[in-house]
Amino acid sequence: MGAVAVDRHLEGGLVCGGLHEVRCALARDIGAGAGFAFGLARRAADARQDGRRRIVWVNDPAARSDGGELFPVGLAQHGVDPSWLTLVEPRDLQGAMWAADEAAGCADLAAMVFQIRGNPARFDITATRRLMLRARASGVLALTLRQSGEEEAGAAVTRWQVQPHPSGTDDLDHRGVGAMRLSLTLERNRAGRTGQWLLAWNAKMRAFEHAASSPAAPAAHSLHHLHPSANRRDPSDGMGQVLDHRQGFGHAS
Repeated sequence: MGAVAVDRHLEGGLVCGGLHEVRCALARDIGAGAGFAFGLARRAADARQDGRRRIVWVNDPAARSDGGELFPVGLAQHGVDPSWLTLVEPRDLQGAMWAADEAAGCADLAAMVFQIRGNPARFDITATRRLMLRARASGVLALTLRQSGEEEAGAAVTRWQVQPHPSGTDDLDHRGVGAMRLSLTLERNRAGRTGQWLLAWNAKMRAFEHAASSPAAPAAHSLHHLHPSANRRDPSDGMGQVLDHRQGFGHAS
């Protein structure tokens, strides 16, 4: 994936012909998860010797409600030409699983991403094993992008938890926003070790790189605290008119 320490941890890098899971514990983190998935898909496209760069993105209908839609400008920032992408939006989870299986077994693709919401019982270890076997036979990088998902047993070679991290400043303009940063945790690794890293996507190099954690920025505005009480009682206000509704409105008692 480009980050030296991570590739060394993976004994040379991420295996393309197989299934890997990207997990976001919170729905609001799906943007970071999708960015990581697209970065991996781009790297898989670059690794193809035949120049085939097609990517199929299969969307579980339940994931669309709070996951949003893909943004062409964001794809371009990850080096993915929108014309490479085929978006599949089936009517139900069963259709989405079928489409993901078919895409994972298509050797003409560079990558397949299956975005799914939560931990549906139908998408069990048997379903993930089938995806893994089809991707291994075709050489396709198959990714499961699980939003609002918990850890569970599966056939994926690796499982990554992705969280967004505050960006630093731009290299050329310190007033601008820098590269996207991700807090990345390798929760499962069949090759051995797990780990945790802070990465940034380098749009020019089309690769992930290690990012230094920036110090906390000072507050933009100073906070003025309320003065403590002077330990005195407020004078009671005089009572106004009291209306007796039994005598009708407008008559004071």
